[in-house]
Amino acid sequence: MSIYKRYFRITAGPVVDEINRLHALRVVAGAQYMALAEKHGALTANNYDHSGTFAGFTFKESPDKSIYRLFQKHRLWVPRKTGAGKAIWAEINAIEAPKPIDKALLLVDLYPGAPSLMEAGRWYAPTVWGYYAPINIWFVSVPWKDVDPAELAQYKLDREAGAHRDCTLDHLIWEAPADWTEVKGWQIEKESEEINESLKK
Repeated sequence: MSIYKRYFRITAGPVVDEINRLHALRVVAGAQYMALAEKHGALTANNYDHSGTFAGFTFKESPDKSIYRLFQKHRLWVPRKTGAGKAIWAEINAIEAPKPIDKALLLVDLYPGAPSLMEAGRWYAPTVWGYYAPINIWFVSVPWKDVDPAELAQYKLDREAGAHRDCTLDHLIWEAPADWTEVKGWQIEKESEEINESLKK
């Protein structure tokens, strides 16, 4: 059976609490990166979208190239690893780097960024996305495929007995928390469109 996605909608509970905690840390780190930007004459300090960690500075004009180099991929300036740039990196690294919000899924035994299922040379992992407080609505996608329930039941027994473990079946015996609501993909799309429209008003 081919891999598909199961979708869940969550608005409260440990995962949402952890997302909000990680986001708050990201906001604090962002403010600290901006303070460094001002200190060193930059216009802004940019963060990586996924992790929230430091990505680079923007300047009104090209900065001193003996201190900074242009990171071509993102068109941002980053300090060099030597000389005066090394000291700036020390300041950047002294800021506690936030973890990506998808790490909140670890609380319910889902592993973002790691293959849960594989098929035809591709791997699939759980993801989370949504809207921060005050909306506080989050959606989780979990890769899935159908397996004979009898096979899963036997696997659980074998696993408890200490028999050889199977990563695929380990994932497929996962159960969603009781307070998660399973929904269809189209429901998420519809709700997301409605929320995005309301945010424009």
